[in-house]
Amino acid sequence: MTSTPQRTPRQVMEAYLMEVVTNGRLDLIEELAQPDMVDEANQAFNGPPGRAGLVAHAKGFGRNISDLSVTVDQIVAGEDDVMAKWTFTGKLNGPWLGQTPTGKIFSCTAFSFFRLRDGLIDHYRVWLHANLDTPVVFDSANPQALLAKG
Repeated sequence: MTSTPQRTPRQVMEAYLMEVVTNGRLDLIEELAQPDMVDEANQAFNGPPGRAGLVAHAKGFGRNISDLSVTVDQIVAGEDDVMAKWTFTGKLNGPWLGQTPTGKIFSCTAFSFFRLRDGLIDHYRVWLHANLDTPVVFDSANPQALLAKG
């Protein structure tokens, strides 16, 4: 059995955003995340714990947002952490962040933060601003403050 070479923090973020989020490669999550990792956004919506939570998070995102186009604007990486500013457009086909499906195209700016342990995601935080019919600001570190700006 061959082992996968360890990715740099930048490569972990790139793989997550471009392969998992954009291309739906949920199978890669096993290579990217610790089994006991914490996904704050998944926890905010009462999803399963650990790596299974990140799978549920990515699966739900892909199910509720179609016609997805992702652009990674910037990645800043340290030794054990990495942040990405990324933008996307997509069609809201399912419930997301308290919004009902509209079938309309919308845009979003997101900041994803990973803390790594042994080269794998140990903690995931996300902050985003979604330009929906009612714009939404969400910070997974403070999910009860989900702000809809009408």
